[in-house]
Amino acid sequence: MKKIFFSLMTAASVATMFFLQGCEGPVGPPGPAGADGLIGEVHEVKASFTSSNKYAADFDFKPAILEGDKVVGFIQEGEDNQGNYNWEPLPQTFFYNGNTYLFTYNFSLTGFTIFLDGNASPGLIDSGTRTDRYFRMLIVPAALVGKVDLSNMKDIMAKMGVEESDINIIH
Repeated sequence: MKKIFFSLMTAASVATMFFLQGCEGPVGPPGPAGADGLIGEVHEVKASFTSSNKYAADFDFKPAILEGDKVVGFIQEGEDNQGNYNWEPLPQTFFYNGNTYLFTYNFSLTGFTIFLDGNASPGLIDSGTRTDRYFRMLIVPAALVGKVDLSNMKDIMAKMGVEESDINIIH
């Protein structure tokens, strides 16, 4: 009896294997086109640099950026003759009353800090130069870092596919 049961089970297993291997349907339609994986962002922030904030402004990334991405900063410095804002790359050095100062920044995966530094107290600079300043911080995907001019904000935004309307305004 055991021999018959074992023979039937073996035959059923072999038949099942052949049946399942032979089940193949037509190839399905292609899936939707995927993104290229490059997700760049632009954040515009307004900052003032005073003794109460130690001449620094801190901002968080939500969510955190990816390892290998680079943050590139620009400061708004006036307008051209057609009324377009001029954006200069950071760090930006300037001279005031015989002293040297600079707007610069640093970043981590979770945020960035813009600060005003110099060879004399930044408090000596007139408030119009150090308050209500506009900055754009671009999160450049790692895959673009060696393929774009990091001193040219328009070039970076074009390569990332970011329009002015996509900028995250933090004022």
